[in-house]
Amino acid sequence: MDNSIFAAALWFGTLLMIALPLALLLSVSTREGCVGVLTAFGRFNRLTQPGMSPRWPWERVRPLSLQNRSMDLEFEAITVDQANVYFKCMLLYRVAAADEATIRRAAFAFATPEEFQLSMQRLLEDETRTYVSTQRQAEMIGISQDVVHRIKERVGARLLEWGYTIEDLRYHSIRFDEVITKSMARVVAAINERDAAKNEGEALLIRKTKEAEADGSFITIKAEAEKGAWKLRGQGLAEFRREVAAGIHDAVEELQSAGVDPNYLLFFMYTEAIKHVAEHSKAGHTIFVDSNPARPRELMTEMAAFYRVASVPREGASVTE
Repeated sequence: MDNSIFAAALWFGTLLMIALPLALLLSVSTREGCVGVLTAFGRFNRLTQPGMSPRWPWERVRPLSLQNRSMDLEFEAITVDQANVYFKCMLLYRVAAADEATIRRAAFAFATPEEFQLSMQRLLEDETRTYVSTQRQAEMIGISQDVVHRIKERVGARLLEWGYTIEDLRYHSIRFDEVITKSMARVVAAINERDAAKNEGEALLIRKTKEAEADGSFITIKAEAEKGAWKLRGQGLAEFRREVAAGIHDAVEELQSAGVDPNYLLFFMYTEAIKHVAEHSKAGHTIFVDSNPARPRELMTEMAAFYRVASVPREGASVTE
């Protein structure tokens, strides 16, 4: 009994040791994101999905990634005005579709992946150089998205024949020779200085215009104020003169009512004027006056020649000079 159990276990172990390597030999493992392209005697046979799949011993497997793949490219091109432009770009590509026909094109279009990448790189460089050869150096400062889309369309059409498609294309570095870079920097600096001078001139014009408008408004306001001031001065002077005339008229009436010659008022005004000059003069406070007793009457006579004072009418009396 024990011998039979031992023999069965030995037989089972031997069978397992033979079956396990044979199973591994007759199966294929495909990682996630890839498909296995199986060929039999050099011809396409079938596809395997990710995971473990059985295969015949005469089948050969070729893995093909369906994931996005990227490639960095560096090359140079010459513009129409003979300027060297150096490019760095990133190309993102993948298999166009997961159907059998597309995968077969992607797997068998080239003998090796390296040959496919080399062909794709040369195709992209040729399309970029063809475009650059029609442009001037100043137009290559930044490649617009329209140009990138055009290059993607032309390159993408060829890649689609090989079973691939372009996901993205980015030109992340565009530079020129050092001499051209310095000259372009001087051109940009000159343009900036011109724009700055133009803006400063416009600002100066606006400032001067506003100052002129402000000066004109100030002159107008000042003129209006002076006009009003002179008007008020004239009105004040006229009022002053009316008050002076009224005061003299009242004084003459008082003198006449007292029986005094009104012409003595002129003498009083003369002496008050001399007193005012003596009190407010800055040159000195001494005034020499003619002491001739007849001088006051002469002064009144001389002043009466300029001023004629009408006597206040009394009870119907006529006006006298």
